[in-house]
Amino acid sequence: MNILDANIGSAKDNMNSPVHNWYKFTAGFSYKFVDIILEDYHGQDITVYEPFAGCGTTLVECQKLGFRSVGNESQELMCGIINAKLNWTITQQQYTRAIHSIGEYVAANKDTAETAAKFHPLLQTLYDEPSLKELYCIRDGIKRLKNVGVRQFFNMALSQTLHKAAIHPIAVPYISRSKFLADSGKAWEKFSAISAQMFDDIQQMPHHEQLAQVYNWDSRTKNNAIADASCGLCITSPPYLNNLDYGEVSKVHSHFFGMTNDWNDITEKVRRKLVTGATTHYRDTEFVLEEFAQKEFAQRNPETMAKLVEMFGKIKANAKQRRGKKSFHILMMHYFEDMYYVLKEMRRVLAEGSEAYLILGDSAPYGIYVPTTQILGDIALSAGFTEYSIHKIRSRGDKWKTLKNRHNIALSENILILR
Repeated sequence: MNILDANIGSAKDNMNSPVHNWYKFTAGFSYKFVDIILEDYHGQDITVYEPFAGCGTTLVECQKLGFRSVGNESQELMCGIINAKLNWTITQQQYTRAIHSIGEYVAANKDTAETAAKFHPLLQTLYDEPSLKELYCIRDGIKRLKNVGVRQFFNMALSQTLHKAAIHPIAVPYISRSKFLADSGKAWEKFSAISAQMFDDIQQMPHHEQLAQVYNWDSRTKNNAIADASCGLCITSPPYLNNLDYGEVSKVHSHFFGMTNDWNDITEKVRRKLVTGATTHYRDTEFVLEEFAQKEFAQRNPETMAKLVEMFGKIKANAKQRRGKKSFHILMMHYFEDMYYVLKEMRRVLAEGSEAYLILGDSAPYGIYVPTTQILGDIALSAGFTEYSIHKIRSRGDKWKTLKNRHNIALSENILILR
């Protein structure tokens, strides 16, 4: 772990790596982290487990290096993205026929498409009318393709086009509406160029065998498709406490592709399947500390629970003095309970003697320091792991020092190794 650099916990390296850069997800981690760990497994026949597949960093890199891997991703949208990134079997004939078919459909329908006012209100604020019509025509043209893998490939290209053709930067977690992209619009032109580059990227891959499998599954529950003790390693980065990883990027894409239409859809179809990472994931009135203390997580982790209750009281007290009065104290409890079940499932699928590598960040809601990495290490012991170690990657949170309403506590991003 001494050879890690400060960027290993960010997606900066992925932006210049073929296939990894097909989906611009800035909240991810570096593919080089996977490389470093797998160096010690060279020549071994193992399967790598990834409980938070995200945009596919672990699965894609394992496949590049010739390792089998399996993962869960609870968001349908992200599963489609991962499957597109893992399918390197598309032929020149399939690609040519598909791009020609989509192009014909767009040419025949873009001038007769409905007015932009008929499209989703959020999308209307992000694109000029000609581009919006083209984007929807491209989407509908892709739907007509019969091959599932080919459809996923071109939907992947279209998701990139949504960023390139937008008026404002679609950043993580929010849309930067105060900024404007100089080269917005020209949706079909950009879609064609992106598709061509993606196909070229596939030709550069070391092999065309699919070695990874992703399931649209919530890692807090048992996935019967993954057998007990079937994996020899885990590489992942769980959601950080109080960190909106997907935010409006996910909303733009899921609304455009028709998976969701409003915040209620996102709550019911997306958030309920996610580890509780933000105060928007639950209702304050449904939480009763005395009842929570009787649940499996609390009973299996009495010492950790005592520490959490102490922090719970401090965060709650500080919240009363803050303008937002957000229930970070309740969030913290839900988060660690959810992660307890993730760690139990992780232990189930890992064989004896295996290791798990998790990139994590500490937190300080309303100025109360929560040593997330250490707490999760302790919880892992109750889930069946035998020991853990923590390796610091970098300091974080410094940018808040000049802001009066934010904490000035030094935080860290770490690697938690479970054995």
